[in-house]
Amino acid sequence: MLRRFLLLALVTLSIAACADYVGGPYHPRDNDDDEYVDTTGGGSDTTSTDSSVCFTRDVLPILISNCTMAECHDAINPEEDIDLTSYTSIMQGRERIVVAGNPSESKLYRSLVENDRDEIMPPPPRSLTTDQIALIARWIREGARNRDCSNDTAVCDTTNVTYATHIQPIMQRACNGCHSGSNPSASINLTDRTVVASMATSGRLYGSMSHLAGFAAMPPSGGKVDDCTLATIQAWKQQGLR
Repeated sequence: MLRRFLLLALVTLSIAACADYVGGPYHPRDNDDDEYVDTTGGGSDTTSTDSSVCFTRDVLPILISNCTMAECHDAINPEEDIDLTSYTSIMQGRERIVVAGNPSESKLYRSLVENDRDEIMPPPPRSLTTDQIALIARWIREGARNRDCSNDTAVCDTTNVTYATHIQPIMQRACNGCHSGSNPSASINLTDRTVVASMATSGRLYGSMSHLAGFAAMPPSGGKVDDCTLATIQAWKQQGLR
């Protein structure tokens, strides 16, 4: 009888412990050992095509802005032979860094949530936001597809463009990896709305992001941003920089 009571108590405690673990908050950076746990949802892609992540608009600009500076993961002299400037180089490079459908088995995602400051990507003081990391994880979980929605009129809506809703997120994913902080590239801090508006008014923002002749290409590594992003920049200027 006593043995049965002890066994029942042990099972009850085990179930309670598991319940607490599953329900509690967790982030891979909180892990003190080398184990990585995919907390992004796991499983196969259950998201519809219309709402899935657009690689060219949402993911690639984040990587190019934060990870492809000279002698990092650029196309010319990529560190560890990992070139993050295009879908092809990411998915078909010498080292397999993305396992479609499984963020926790993908080196790309693992490096973003690494605890070791010498291994985390991008290296400090640069860093991705929690939302950016979650977006990359979601892209991998959805199958790491080369989805381009720049010509999708349902997705690319350039009516009523505002800084807070449209332009600031563009700057965050495509520009702030270089143009932010105490020592921004070319002394241009694109976290400052006044600076962004000034560059938009002068045409420098569109010219650079379009890689037009006479403008410094931005980003300098990889291709230019997608057409929808460029159209949004133009619409913001034409609509009064609201």
